[in-house]
Amino acid sequence: MYDASTIHILNPFLNACGGSERRALALRDLLRRRRPVRLWRFADKRPDPELAAAYPLETIRGLHFPRGGTIVCVGGYFRIGEWIRLAFPRRVVLVFNTPDREDFLHATRRLARARRPIEYRFASDALRRLAGAPGGVELSPIDLERFVPRPADASRPFTVGRLSRDSHGKHHPDDPELYRRLAAAGCRVRVMGGMSLAPFLAGVPGVELLPEGAQPAEEFLAGLDVFLYRTGPDWLEPHGRVVTEAMAAGLPVVCHARGGYTEFVRDGENGLLFGTNGEAAAAVARLRAAPALRRALGAQARADMERRLGPAYRAEIVDFYCRAAAAQPFWDVGRRQASTTR
Repeated sequence: MYDASTIHILNPFLNACGGSERRALALRDLLRRRRPVRLWRFADKRPDPELAAAYPLETIRGLHFPRGGTIVCVGGYFRIGEWIRLAFPRRVVLVFNTPDREDFLHATRRLARARRPIEYRFASDALRRLAGAPGGVELSPIDLERFVPRPADASRPFTVGRLSRDSHGKHHPDDPELYRRLAAAGCRVRVMGGMSLAPFLAGVPGVELLPEGAQPAEEFLAGLDVFLYRTGPDWLEPHGRVVTEAMAAGLPVVCHARGGYTEFVRDGENGLLFGTNGEAAAAVARLRAAPALRRALGAQARADMERRLGPAYRAEIVDFYCRAAAAQPFWDVGRRQASTTR
């Protein structure tokens, strides 16, 4: 059955803590108020059990695949099968959110087989430049009622922390030394999604490593005074959803000056940027010594997230995905588009 109104969201749903997965699910929560939404995974990828239990994930297998409507591919790092030739969608949208142009080109070529114009949404302007294709920048929507400023617990030590998926690429080789340095200076350091750092930091006083997802993100952030974020040199953070969550929670963020989040983190206004371990340690020490500065940066961060990700932005996202398809010939449109992005 080819239903013109349904929105089909595609993602492998491999990790409940993954940015692509959280983006896909946030889109579903927004769009299902206006349109029927179906979530699709791929038969050759095993989904995260937590997501499989919590959401109605349908498996693309045989003759069971998205048909008609709008196909939204969240991420370009997975294979689109030959079924796309028979999907006959009204619209095709690629949400590109990984820093690999080969992923973008591959996804474009595969989606072009649907013979519809491909509409692009990018996680950051940096990714749009990397792809070299037209399209809007779309920050990953977050729940501003879930991530809210909370009063700090004055009885606990000054705490610096971060969260992410637990993979080596999400951590910088210099991070263990930085965390030891902060702990030696009297800070408590908490890293959720940091078990991969255990060979370097296990047993270090003042440093606590937690599995990814050990706590709900909003609870973890409520136990911090400063959010610190940096990724490895081989992984250019395309957007940094966790950074927007920390900013929405009213935390001062101290971030490495490399990544998509630098498009909305303004040094000295709503956060602090650093380049080296020394600069990161100095920024944390500055915030520790100046509670008023922490409050000011956190308040501005929250205000910026309300402005960027508030009701007007959410309505804009819904309008984009729910609008009607442009009146264009069906035949060979996607194929011609694919040829222009090689």
